[in-house]
Amino acid sequence: MDVFRIEADGPQWKLLKAHGYKVIRVAEDQATLIEHVLTLTQGHGAVIRFESDSGVRELRVGDVDTDEYMP
Repeated sequence: MDVFRIEADGPQWKLLKAHGYKVIRVAEDQATLIEHVLTLTQGHGAVIRFESDSGVRELRVGDVDTDEYMP
């Protein structure tokens, strides 16, 4: 399962691999980046991490088996 992260960059959002520094895509909103992750993974499932006021959160998208991913 692929793991990505979304970060705020001023008025825009950027999508990166979880432990990478190369930006995969920049968008005006998070929904566009989430749709792009589903396209990249062909719906096979991914984890998207992002910062929130209460800390780092994870969003699991696509065909995700909860036993497959252990943080």
